[in-house]
Amino acid sequence: MSAGEAGRELARRWLVEGWCGGDLDLADRIFAPDLVLRGRRVGPAGPRDAARRIRASFAGMTVDVGLQVAEGERVVTYFTARGRHVAGYRGIPPTGRTASASGIQIWTFRDGLVVADVNVFDEWGLVSQLR
Repeated sequence: MSAGEAGRELARRWLVEGWCGGDLDLADRIFAPDLVLRGRRVGPAGPRDAARRIRASFAGMTVDVGLQVAEGERVVTYFTARGRHVAGYRGIPPTGRTASASGIQIWTFRDGLVVADVNVFDEWGLVSQLR
C-alpha cells in the first residue's frame, strides 16, 4: 500500500469509525502527539474532543466520504456528515431535525501519523438547517 493509499484509508477510518462509530480512542493511533489543528498544537485530544462534542449533539451520525486526493505527504478528503440534532449545538436547543453539512480536511502525515489538520466545514449551512 502506498503512502497516499494509507493516508486516504486513515482519513476514512477516522470519519467512519471515529466520528460515526464512536471509536474515539482511534485518535491516539492516527494523530501525532504534537498534532497541529487549525494552527494550534492540540495532539490527539483535539480531534477526539471535537468528535465527542459533535457526537453528543447529533445522533445516528453518518459520514459519506467523497473525493480523496493524495499528493506527497498530504491527503485531502471531501465528506458529508448527517445526523439528527438531539442536544444543544452552537446555542441552538435540540430540534430533532436531521441535518447535513460538508467539509474538506487537509491532513499532513509524517511517519504514518497526522501531524497537521487544516479543515473547512460548512458550519453556516448546518446551523441554518437547525433554525
